[in-house]
Amino acid sequence: MTTFTFAQKTGSISGVLLDSADHKQTVGYATISVFKVGDSVMTMYKLSDDKGVFKLNNLQTGVRYRIIINAWHYAVIRKEVSLSTATPDLKLDNILMVSKSTDLDEVKIVGERPPIVVRKDTIEFNAASFKTLPAAVLEDLLKKLPGVTLNADGSINVNGKKVNKILVDGKEFFGGDLETATKNLPANIIDKVQVTDDKEARQRDPNMIPADIPQVINLKLKKNIKQGAFGRVYGGGGDNELYEAGGIINVFRETTQLTAFGYRNNVNKSGFNNRDLQGNGSGFATNASLGGGTGLQTSGGAGLNFNVRTKNKVNINGNYLYGMSDNFKEQLAHEDQSIGDDKLLTRNESTNSRQNYTHNIRGAIDFNTDSTLTIYIRPSISIGNSNNFYSANKQLRNKSNELINNADNTALSNDDNISYYNSASLNKVFKKEGRSLYTSLNISKSTNLNNNFNTTESTISVPPSTVSIDQLRDNSIRNFNTELYANYNEPFSKMISMTLRGSMSYVANENALTTFFRNPLDQNYDIAVPNLSETVKQSGIRSSAGGVLIIKLNNNLQLQPGITVNTIDLNNTFSNLQDIRQNYTFLIPELGFRYKSLSIQYRSSFSEPSIQNIQPVSNNTEPLYIDEGSPNLQPTTRHLLSFNLNKYNTKNFFSYSVYGSANIQKNGVVRSKIITPEGIQISTPINIDGITSSYGGVDFRKDYKNAKHQISIIMAMDITHDKGFVMVNNISSNTYRFRYRPQISLTLNLNDKFELNQNYSVSKNSSTYDDPFYPDLKYSTHTSGSSMIIRFPKRIVWDANYNIQLNKQQLAGYDNNIQLLNAGVSVNFLKEDKANLRFSLNDILNAGVRRSISIWENSIYDTQYNNLGTYGLLSITYNIKNFGGNVGGKNKFLGL
Repeated sequence: MTTFTFAQKTGSISGVLLDSADHKQTVGYATISVFKVGDSVMTMYKLSDDKGVFKLNNLQTGVRYRIIINAWHYAVIRKEVSLSTATPDLKLDNILMVSKSTDLDEVKIVGERPPIVVRKDTIEFNAASFKTLPAAVLEDLLKKLPGVTLNADGSINVNGKKVNKILVDGKEFFGGDLETATKNLPANIIDKVQVTDDKEARQRDPNMIPADIPQVINLKLKKNIKQGAFGRVYGGGGDNELYEAGGIINVFRETTQLTAFGYRNNVNKSGFNNRDLQGNGSGFATNASLGGGTGLQTSGGAGLNFNVRTKNKVNINGNYLYGMSDNFKEQLAHEDQSIGDDKLLTRNESTNSRQNYTHNIRGAIDFNTDSTLTIYIRPSISIGNSNNFYSANKQLRNKSNELINNADNTALSNDDNISYYNSASLNKVFKKEGRSLYTSLNISKSTNLNNNFNTTESTISVPPSTVSIDQLRDNSIRNFNTELYANYNEPFSKMISMTLRGSMSYVANENALTTFFRNPLDQNYDIAVPNLSETVKQSGIRSSAGGVLIIKLNNNLQLQPGITVNTIDLNNTFSNLQDIRQNYTFLIPELGFRYKSLSIQYRSSFSEPSIQNIQPVSNNTEPLYIDEGSPNLQPTTRHLLSFNLNKYNTKNFFSYSVYGSANIQKNGVVRSKIITPEGIQISTPINIDGITSSYGGVDFRKDYKNAKHQISIIMAMDITHDKGFVMVNNISSNTYRFRYRPQISLTLNLNDKFELNQNYSVSKNSSTYDDPFYPDLKYSTHTSGSSMIIRFPKRIVWDANYNIQLNKQQLAGYDNNIQLLNAGVSVNFLKEDKANLRFSLNDILNAGVRRSISIWENSIYDTQYNNLGTYGLLSITYNIKNFGGNVGGKNKFLGL
């Protein structure tokens, strides 16, 4: 199945591509497309490797084929060949490619456009070469492209590199947000998918190693889409008064793009997700759609995005996003904390009702004053409000299950926050190749106002007593930062160049905390509590200056030694304590090494204590866990060593990567705990040397893709090892946390008639300690997911999704199985499947809860949450399509 062999005899065609002017120069990454003579449907395609070698397997004998070879800056080559049963393997002579000055965009034979074109810094996919269904969206198209991976969290990787932005015709679509684009843009409006390095990221850090350079996907729309509108509306309902509704509309002109959308639902969907609505995609949503995730949530939102290109070629983008959520969560948490021969067992049963409202406004202006100077302006503002009601009962018991403390806690809080950010940058390219200047000015300001009405009552068993608190904590946090940054690149020769860089920033931060007890006379919160009130103001200058020398020993080997001097001069003033001056200078070396696809990087950094950690006032809102600050904390210095080996074999659609990193901290921040006989924990931050963390992994991906079928196999393994520190009641110990996680996944698509997605992973976790006062801890989790789509008969789509999680842990002494099963059926109707009727059953097995387990310091945490449970939903979706004409009039707008 993986090689798509057939009953008839098959053969192969192979060859080597050479430059006609220099026969020693091979032509790599050319596209070889195969058609049956007289047939316009492509049979298969391959890319030549970096040495110009190609081989086409599994071709039928007795069939005459037309071979078309496309390579950047070379003329198109066309050949007709035949394979016979006597000589099934045809080896072509060296094929000479003739250089030409015109670009491949000028090729007039549309039916011969290659599936893939590899330019110097761009991979371009011809969307028409990758068949998708009529109702498919962008993510369905991306899954068919070789080297492209869509991850469960919505992120995208191309040949192992992370994609951080999606553009439409070179313009930002909702700020480049990935999921907004992948789940909403129809696949059939796209002409080309172009993948390039992030130009702005390279300008900010020209010495970024290749493995770290983020990618940008630019979608080139079909010409007739330049005038038209598309979108969809949907609505549905089910039992228990569950519902969902929404719509999106996109209007395009040659120089203008406009998108508007809105949605609302109470089925725990966090956003506008076409895949959940139609069941027509090539995959499935993650836990958020598997019966509702955690808690019970009503959410809604609306957004507007526009792009305009002026006559002066200035690109202007603006977007507005509004979001709201109303979440009700019931949580049961267990903590097993080992303390020598005893234990502190905590059971916390809580309910939480939270409402969030956010407004985000972002803009972007890009323009070129000439061919050498580009200016970027990126303003944004965010306004948010949240209201939260929390109620909990916490019980603490010892190893003998004797009750130590019983606490009831209620909190009513309100948060108002507003933040502003603006970045203006300039990139200048000089006549001398390699010489450039990049500067930016970044200004940010934020204000967070929090009012927390907190009531607690703790009943202590031995000796019997009761402690009550009824207070208001008024906390105002204000931050301001302005930074000027610049880097200058100067080439001395083809082998040696230098980058000089520097920055200076001014900060002004304030954390003002005032605590009031309730007045028993008038029930107002007006009795100030001096020992629980403090204002910290922080202001000063941070600066850095340094440079990196780039030494290219040959085309494959490169060294990047560098050094930076960082300074910090901050003054912290307290309303009740002496001022603290933080004046430090750090000399930070760095060294980069690159050989072909292998990159090794050493860097160091430092950071001063956060203003929250040096706030000396206790946080007593959690009755059994009091969090304190420490004004005497020192800055933390980190030394980081990382490596990355990344390879994508274009010839065989095979990729692998090996990666790892390790860092060690001086003056790292950990928390020391004192546990009183009453079970109250008092936590204070302290500085510790020798905290380390290391992470490494390897992954392999193999794609088998032809015009109709695709199989992708991914195998991966990652390992984490951390050396930390734990201190309880002045008994300290080093901790060693270890986790390894192998995983494998298979994706199968047979001509869009049958799809199967299967994945399995196991996570082994342990924590060991130097001091026997802390017993070793461990647990493991097995996770498996299966999903299937069947499209039969025509216009009928059946889908099912089954996930199982098996937790094995010593904490509770039992296995915990969680099984999630969803299923649905969809019916497409009207022309081009514009309408869709879908019925789905969610969480059929009524799993009841969601569960998570983790280890931290000397504790295992086991937490479970409520969810929607079993429910059915009937929904209908209508797709709006009106391309190639004026947008207006009822019939034209709806595309009927």
